[in-house]
Amino acid sequence: MEAEGFTTEEKAQRTSATFSVLLRFLRAVPFYRRALFPIALLSAIGSVSHQLIVWMVGRYAECHGAAECTLPKSLDRIGLTVSLGALFLLVLLGFLSRVFLWVTFEALGPFASLPLFRRMIESLAKTRTSFFDEYPSGKIINRLTGDAERVRVDLPIMIEDSIISITEFFIILIVISLATPFAALPAIPILLLFLFIQTNSAPMLQHLNMLRSARFGEVLHRESDIIEGVRCYDLYNALPPLLNRFSQAAYRYMQMHFLRGHVQMLARLWCDIAVAFYGATVLCAISICIHYGLLSAVLGAVIVSATFRIGGLLGWLSGALVSLYECLGIARRVFEYVDLPPETAEEGNTPPTTTTSATLLTGDLIFTNYSMSYRATTPQILTNLSLRIPHGTKVGLVGRTGAGKSSLVQSLFRMVYVHGGDIKIGDQSILALPIEQARAHFAIVPQDPYLFEGTLRSNLDRNGEHSDEPLKQILNTLNLPIDLSTPLTEGGANLSLGERQLICLARVIISNRPFVIMDEPTSGVDTITDATMQSVLRSALADRTIITIAHRLETLSAMDRIIELSGGEIVRDGTPEEVLPMLSEAELG
Repeated sequence: MEAEGFTTEEKAQRTSATFSVLLRFLRAVPFYRRALFPIALLSAIGSVSHQLIVWMVGRYAECHGAAECTLPKSLDRIGLTVSLGALFLLVLLGFLSRVFLWVTFEALGPFASLPLFRRMIESLAKTRTSFFDEYPSGKIINRLTGDAERVRVDLPIMIEDSIISITEFFIILIVISLATPFAALPAIPILLLFLFIQTNSAPMLQHLNMLRSARFGEVLHRESDIIEGVRCYDLYNALPPLLNRFSQAAYRYMQMHFLRGHVQMLARLWCDIAVAFYGATVLCAISICIHYGLLSAVLGAVIVSATFRIGGLLGWLSGALVSLYECLGIARRVFEYVDLPPETAEEGNTPPTTTTSATLLTGDLIFTNYSMSYRATTPQILTNLSLRIPHGTKVGLVGRTGAGKSSLVQSLFRMVYVHGGDIKIGDQSILALPIEQARAHFAIVPQDPYLFEGTLRSNLDRNGEHSDEPLKQILNTLNLPIDLSTPLTEGGANLSLGERQLICLARVIISNRPFVIMDEPTSGVDTITDATMQSVLRSALADRTIITIAHRLETLSAMDRIIELSGGEIVRDGTPEEVLPMLSEAELG
């Protein structure tokens, strides 16, 4: 899937094959597929009930208040009598059909779509991690919230409303045709004009709605800029440009909003003019028929009532079809996330996956002629890299920015595109392991540690596999006097940076993973915390293979081996005594 543009260059702007999107939605949510016929049946019952009520009220009035009188012979076959009881039953039938439709399809129906959005989130969680670097956060949030909610709530309602309106329209047209075919004939060109307007305006409105949704994603992204960067902008006295960018994003969003309303109202105007012309034609025809005795007053009232109802139905149907078309465009955006390829599908030239035991592998970490980039079409970062790191070795990676240090680490976690070569633990290729199993070998202490909202215990032992005692022992080893029940805020904001780093290190110790990746975790901590972490590396993590992306000479001096990268290749490799004298501050990155 190619990277998208920032706002408007989205695949979801396509308006072709919209019907196929509807079919896919119905396949993805079987509840609605099975509900189509009941919706049409219940709407037909309600519409027929309404027309019979109008007809029978008129007949009841013609009976001059008699308790009961019969329908005309042409309709007497159905066995109904014109009475208050029959009217009450028809009203009750129409009411119950409407209530059943609302409860079943509008109140309970949206819950049927939840599995679709679970698939959407699962697909997003399993796609390549570089996806989140290439797509603005506002766009992703907009699809997971705004787009998903519209498809879950609005799309089913629009499907229901469209089916109800179409069913009622044809029921009314049949009623008018039975009464007098001459009154139904003018409806044909009106229907053709309506279809012409809808087939031309609906794709345009869907396109505008996609632009509006994309630009709303830009607004969300600018809000993120304000929330996350307002302090930096304030320090540099640059708040006016930031607010101006947000205002421009909001203005572009409102442009699409008003343009969409203009197009929709113009289409509605033509429909209203056509319906008004049809109504005037029918009124003239009914008046002439009643005048010459060709039609009873009651039947004329029924036809006039049905004619006026056609106008309202066409207006309702116009809005429902436009909203349906727009929702299907948004559904296409949802399905784009459902169809995101798994990260293994874009991993490149990797060996076939093999099934092995779940036991973690131990042994030397070996790169053999390994080449990678972040995407298949981007330049290679590591080229023909060959490297062996013996088990239990403490290695420091150094190099200027862009040298390939982070790329090497991400290669271990299989977050990149492989052009060739292999990475092995012992004699087993980690590129041939199931990706979750391969990643289970590596623990990481990032430069910017992140903690989850919850207790300290839930952050140390995410799966609840350990008792309190070993967790307390690790905290004592790290000189971290915090109770396991201590609540932590999202990100660990109620702790200092040093405490967060020590908690991440404790999480690594308890995981027992054989390889530990450290992205200069001591760069922002005090000397006491630094000394504690270095002591843990030599004691609790003495049997682990540790790879540290280092930027400080003090950290490098504690390593067994220092590897310097430049342009994705190894330019120096040796002990601290051999390599440190040749390094400058710039070469530390």
